[in-house]
Amino acid sequence: MTSFHGRIATAPLLALLLSFALAPLEGRADTAGSVVPLPDADRTEIEKYLGKGVVGDAIAAPPLGAPDSYLPSAGGQMSFQVIEVSEDPATEVHSVKNTADPTFSPGWDYKVGERGSAYLQKTADGNLLITGQQDLDNKVLSRFSPGEPLIIAGMKPGESRQFPVDVKVADLSDPTDIDHTGSLTITYTYIGAYKITVPAGTYDAALIRWNYKGSVGPADIEETEYRFISPNAGMIAMIENRHISAMLVYSDKTKLGKLLQTGN
Repeated sequence: MTSFHGRIATAPLLALLLSFALAPLEGRADTAGSVVPLPDADRTEIEKYLGKGVVGDAIAAPPLGAPDSYLPSAGGQMSFQVIEVSEDPATEVHSVKNTADPTFSPGWDYKVGERGSAYLQKTADGNLLITGQQDLDNKVLSRFSPGEPLIIAGMKPGESRQFPVDVKVADLSDPTDIDHTGSLTITYTYIGAYKITVPAGTYDAALIRWNYKGSVGPADIEETEYRFISPNAGMIAMIENRHISAMLVYSDKTKLGKLLQTGN
C-alpha cells in the first residue's frame, strides 16, 4: 500500500526524471507469481505498529502494475485509521488532485489529512516518484531530486533497487531560501503479496519496504517504512514516520500505523 528540499524549475526537474536510471541491486529476484512467506523480521515490525491479524497468508505475487492503478481517482478520497502508541485511534483523510504548483507540474497533489501534501510525478518510463513534500506541522517544503520512489512498475517479488536522492528543505514562507540540504540512499524492496484485512475489508496486496540511509541538515537517517498496495484500491495499510521532513530535520522518529477504513 510515507524527508514524506531551494526551488527547482520544472524543466530541469523533468530532465532529471527522464534521465533517471533505476539500478537493480545484486541478487536474484523471485519469479513473477512466486509465493513469498513474510520474513520474520518484517512480520515483527509490521505487527508492532499494525497489530496481529492484519497480514494473512502469502499469495502469488505478480509484477507491480501501472502506478495510476494504486492511486485514488482524481477528486476521490480514502480514509485511514491512524494507530499511534499511547494515543487513541484517529481518522485521517487522503485525497488526490492535479497539482496547481508549476514546480511539481505535471503531476498530482496527494493530500494527507491536515498535515500536508506529497507531490507525485510520473517518469518517462511510467514509474511514480515523490518529488516534494509540504509539511504544515513544521511549516517546511522538502524537495527530492530525482525523486523518492513510490511505485516502480514491473518489479517482481524479491527484487530490490537503490535510489540516490538529493534533498533540499526550505521554510514554507520562502521556498527559495534553503535551510537544509543532504542526501539519502533509498532501498526499495518488493517483498511479496499477502491477504490483508483492514476495516475496509480484505484485499490482495503487494508489500513494499523502503529503507532510508543518509543525512540531511543536522539529522543522520536510518529508517524503514512499509506500504501494502492493491490495484484499483490503492494503499491498504502502511507504517511510516509522522513526516519525512520531521524525521530528517527535527529528529522526530514517531512511527504511525495506518489501516484503510473507506476507499473511493
